[in-house]
Amino acid sequence: MKSWAQLVADTVRMGGVLVFIENQAPQDLTKWLQPLSQLFSGKIPFTVRKESDFVRGNYRTGAHDLIFFFDGQDSVLRSIDSHVQGQRVWVSSKSDMPATVDYLWHTADLTSWLAFWQSLSAQFDSLIENWAGVDSDFTPCLFLDRDDVVVRNVPYNKDPEHVELIPEVVELIKKAHAAGYWVALVTNQSGIGRGRISWGEYKSVHQRMLKLLAEQGAWIDECVWSSFIENESVPEGRIFAGLRKPRAGMFQLVKEKLKVDMQNSIMVGDSATDLVAAFSAGVGKCYLFKSEKMEQERETLEKFRAANSGFNYQAISSASAISLGRL
Repeated sequence: MKSWAQLVADTVRMGGVLVFIENQAPQDLTKWLQPLSQLFSGKIPFTVRKESDFVRGNYRTGAHDLIFFFDGQDSVLRSIDSHVQGQRVWVSSKSDMPATVDYLWHTADLTSWLAFWQSLSAQFDSLIENWAGVDSDFTPCLFLDRDDVVVRNVPYNKDPEHVELIPEVVELIKKAHAAGYWVALVTNQSGIGRGRISWGEYKSVHQRMLKLLAEQGAWIDECVWSSFIENESVPEGRIFAGLRKPRAGMFQLVKEKLKVDMQNSIMVGDSATDLVAAFSAGVGKCYLFKSEKMEQERETLEKFRAANSGFNYQAISSASAISLGRL
């Protein structure tokens, strides 16, 4: 690895955490961790976990995390190998490393380790600020709500036979792809969180929608749903609150995965929560699609616009009114 400073900065910039495992770690592990707590004032998030936390599923790493293993932790690595996502670092004075590890941090002793973090503290802020993104490669996305946008709304639908596409939106999806857009579905599904629909039932309805789209030469590139509804009795109803619109979580997930140009993206929804979430995520164009509740939703959106000068939207009665051009 040519630049450990850059790798650490990239990890933090992407929201990752530095992870250490205490089992069979160096006896002076606290000294190895001192520079992270003393030099960076919380700028570099790190955690120390037990092997059992991974094996029992009590702690999960993410793709952006940096997980450190030291000489002597071979058995720990084997034990948690199937439980660990992220980038694995082998800290060793030797020149080799296990095959399941990504990077070798070749350091002879604690002194050189401490010296690295000392040198990083002087340049860390500039590495974060000057992080080179690839914005020029980002692509706009057509974000769509599901019910009363892509399919006719059937409350708490669990029957695939009741799925009916909205033809003009199918054509919009095809036009978006032809224009080089991603297409993503972002949908609140409180029926799951309320216990009214099982995951299996949701899956069958979802896959029926995709099948019908495919039959017309259309597809959706990414689908994200939120089941949160403040229901403590159902697990799906009490977790991932940040995904539920009007929060922007689902849009952020799509943005990170598909490298979305949010400013030139479009949201089509039938409710105020759809458009508020899109605005919060930085989506450039918002359309309120026709539905029985349009006037009520417009009243809500006008109040939101009065309090948020940068927000704008267009109420439309036909998908043909949607412009796919860039801002």
